[in-house]
Amino acid sequence: MPPASFNADSRFAEKPPRMSKLLVLLGSISILTPFSLDLYLPALPSIAVDLHAGAGSVQATLPVFFVGLAVSQLFFGSIADHLGRRPPLLCGLALLVTGSVGCALAQNITALTAWRLVQALGVGSASVIPRAIVRDRFDVAHTARALSLLGLITGLGPILAPQVGGLVLLMGTWRLEFWLLALLGSASLVAASYALSESIPDERPSALGPRLWLQLLTDRRYLRYALPANLVQSSVFAYISGAPFVFIDVMKLTPQQFAWMFGANAIGLMICGRINAHIVGRLGPEFIFRRAMMATAALGLVLFAVAASGRGGFWALAIPQFLFISALAFNFSNGFALGLAPFGASAGTASALFGTLQFLMAGAAGAAVSAFYDGSPRAMTGVMGGAAVLAVALYRSMN
Repeated sequence: MPPASFNADSRFAEKPPRMSKLLVLLGSISILTPFSLDLYLPALPSIAVDLHAGAGSVQATLPVFFVGLAVSQLFFGSIADHLGRRPPLLCGLALLVTGSVGCALAQNITALTAWRLVQALGVGSASVIPRAIVRDRFDVAHTARALSLLGLITGLGPILAPQVGGLVLLMGTWRLEFWLLALLGSASLVAASYALSESIPDERPSALGPRLWLQLLTDRRYLRYALPANLVQSSVFAYISGAPFVFIDVMKLTPQQFAWMFGANAIGLMICGRINAHIVGRLGPEFIFRRAMMATAALGLVLFAVAASGRGGFWALAIPQFLFISALAFNFSNGFALGLAPFGASAGTASALFGTLQFLMAGAAGAAVSAFYDGSPRAMTGVMGGAAVLAVALYRSMN
């Protein structure tokens, strides 16, 4: 049954004022996170060659990025609840630009990894603060819908980023990809400076920093959604970490073919996100969230079974992978809306902690894929399926 705070009769016949304009602006900022993650994926093998580094060392730039995102979201979320949404967002975007320039100039894998951390510390603001602004302006029902629509915009990132990254590799080296990120970050900084208004509510949280984190981490209303939602979402980062090597090195796709496959999965994610935005008013976020997790767990088991068998080739792996990634669209936006519903006064910190849990789990998933990678799809699919199954078990244990 939907939670008491959700109005099951709401069909979203009327959008809140200026929802479309606000979501376009926030989406343009939020898209920096998937772009920062995905733009350089087709270049990972060439980075390894150019910097004389092993595949594991290059893969490690992804979990390091996730850790930076986790830390920065806690920081930016906390200060956004006390100083407002705009100032920390602008500072974070400036840090993103600095980190991107550093990555473009890196001469070894150690320097690249360090500047990826700086880049992640900045892009955390673009990840957490737009979601807090959505929670500032909309109730729980419209928050779920708004996040689904925002996901359609940010979903362009995983589609466009690998495509653009593949094109950049045709025109130059992987360093151009980071120069492009610096340019996009600069454009977002200018747009936010001139077009984004302050939305922080008059009521401010009484607790600050670790004290408020502890309150949230011991509140069952928050944990029952934050933990399973982010655990199942971590599976997509296991896919991001392992897919370039599985499909380019093992299955011999070109970087451009890999980009098309990656984009197709992102299109499936966007389509399901649009379906979620359409049906959430009728079915409720709780109903969708629960059943989507069970479907994802079942698909994860199928995916791992295919990989473990070593049979079937590309399509046998790609089809269940497509269905698995697409189903994740029903998970995060509903879990986020349900988890933040009781915490309007501390939406920034609650959003930040939600994102921090996401990227801590993502970092662990990416590190596990890197540690257990054996030249086959087993590590990637095993982590994906295991995370989804564990999420279902955790959700059921907290109800």
